[in-house]
Amino acid sequence: MTKRVSPLLLFSLISLLGACDKDDKIDEPEIVIPQFHIKSITWNYGLTGNFVYNADSSLKQIDYTYQNVGGFTGFGWSGNLHTELYDDRSLYKNVFEYDTDGYPVKMKNVTKADPTDTQYQLEFLYNAGKLQAMKYAVFNEDGTTELRSSSTYHYNAGGDLEKVVTQFGKNLITHTIDAYSAPVSFLPAHYLDPTLLENYTIYNMAVLQQLQQLHKLPAKVTRVVKTGSNPEYIDKIEDQVFTVNNYRIDKVSTTISYPQMPNNTSHFDAVYSYY
Repeated sequence: MTKRVSPLLLFSLISLLGACDKDDKIDEPEIVIPQFHIKSITWNYGLTGNFVYNADSSLKQIDYTYQNVGGFTGFGWSGNLHTELYDDRSLYKNVFEYDTDGYPVKMKNVTKADPTDTQYQLEFLYNAGKLQAMKYAVFNEDGTTELRSSSTYHYNAGGDLEKVVTQFGKNLITHTIDAYSAPVSFLPAHYLDPTLLENYTIYNMAVLQQLQQLHKLPAKVTRVVKTGSNPEYIDKIEDQVFTVNNYRIDKVSTTISYPQMPNNTSHFDAVYSYY
């Protein structure tokens, strides 16, 4: 993806040398964040994803195997812009549209046979380069468009995304990012799913592209649900512990808990290998 901000600086100058004039400009060196090529990710419950690349090093597909079942997620590119995402077993694919500055502005779910046949769409709205809202709309067979949900994005004083509030009719779902990973190198394409999983309000192209520029990923996300006039409650907590070596993710240990249903807590590990 095209960078729009400078890489994260991991240190600050403690003091100025006495010989320097106080008006002299100090040029702080930029830290170069390496870009790694993942070879595979193996989950401890039996799933394996093998990464396949094009000649230009862009991601071509991820081949998944689980027991005796296999399939792949495919990717399409236009230069450095990620333009397509699809499951080989699906009749549909996702296509991404960008503005002239390289910001993703739409993701359309269309049929592979007829790309003009849109099933649903995510629209990304920005303010001063930061994602402010996302609209999820469904296209009906009668030609009408139905707005299913609208999400607003909230940032803390440091500029980090801290909360996403999504409204479904009279219901509200709030995802709060309670913690982030240490500085890591990653590509947004690795964290996108061809289908709309329940965490798509965070794991979408617009958010992941912003986080890539900051070299961080969510480490703890809390989901709060409010149904109509009923009191809100904590529905789900997702904790991820990242093992990082020189910005490279070597392992992620994930624990998903449901305070209302503690017996449904699950844990799994993902181990990364590289070329």
